[in-house]
Amino acid sequence: MTNPFLIGEKIYLRAPQRGDEVIYALSENHPQARSHLYYALPTNAEEQWEQIQKKMNDPHTVLFTIATIEPDQPIGNTALVRIDWVGRMAIFYIAIAEARNWSKGYGSEATRLMVQYAFETLNLNRLQLHVSVENPRAIKTYEKIGFRIEGTLRQAMFFDNRYHDFYVMGILREEYQALKRK
Repeated sequence: MTNPFLIGEKIYLRAPQRGDEVIYALSENHPQARSHLYYALPTNAEEQWEQIQKKMNDPHTVLFTIATIEPDQPIGNTALVRIDWVGRMAIFYIAIAEARNWSKGYGSEATRLMVQYAFETLNLNRLQLHVSVENPRAIKTYEKIGFRIEGTLRQAMFFDNRYHDFYVMGILREEYQALKRK
């Protein structure tokens, strides 16, 4: 493991480093990943490195690279963005770049680590996310971890020549603690 910050069973989270911009770009460019993340514009590694640096210098963002333990390789990224340090809330984001790394538990484990970090280290009270209603695998993962559907953003995103609805999902600190006690 290279400079691990949060360690799970299959993956670990670490600060982004040079070279990670390639996997970040793949997350936004690859058609399979884009079909769930709804990126419309192409990007490249140089642009991604600039974005990574901006996010790392933003006091309202905590950004991690997701890397597998064996073999030690980056597979995606996750973040808490728009952190409100007074209101104690943030928006959760995750991207696993390649479909070959989906359905292996990496996203679930990264999400669990981030929720734990948000509540137990950063002392946040609320996390929320937006997810397409057409992404049942992600919705099931988030619900398993404790997120609840709180509402629907109708026609929130235009992609692939049509509008898509998104769920707003959230989890509160007290809900996380209750699930942890079980």
